[in-house]
Amino acid sequence: MSLKRFAWLILGSLLAMGAAVFALISVNLIGGTLAPWLGFPAGGTGRLAWDLAWTIAGGTAAIAAATYCAPAAPRRHALACFAALLLAAVYAVTQLGGDFPRWFCIGLLLSLPLQGWLGATWALKLKYRRQPSQDSA
Repeated sequence: MSLKRFAWLILGSLLAMGAAVFALISVNLIGGTLAPWLGFPAGGTGRLAWDLAWTIAGGTAAIAAATYCAPAAPRRHALACFAALLLAAVYAVTQLGGDFPRWFCIGLLLSLPLQGWLGATWALKLKYRRQPSQDSA
């Protein structure tokens, strides 16, 4: 592999991970913005459940974005994004776990495999979908 091709692959991989971060932040911001409009007060069990659902959606979107935007080896990009989300979730639970109910922390950690599977599967189906043949009439 030439140095130029290697540099483009590295740049593409960094951009794919940047797209994952953008997707995670965007989805979480959308969820946080919609909550007051739908009448969820700050704090409380309902709001925590809402935030957990949007956190799961954000993680799924991040893994899907990393997988779809990967210039090569999309499954490895999904795994790298999953590992980053896992580290962030474990850190959050160990550092902030006492501030949240146990069900929230457990839900955050146990949803990670689902996020990884859904995000990677969805992105791979979109990336490698077959286009219908134009000449079959």
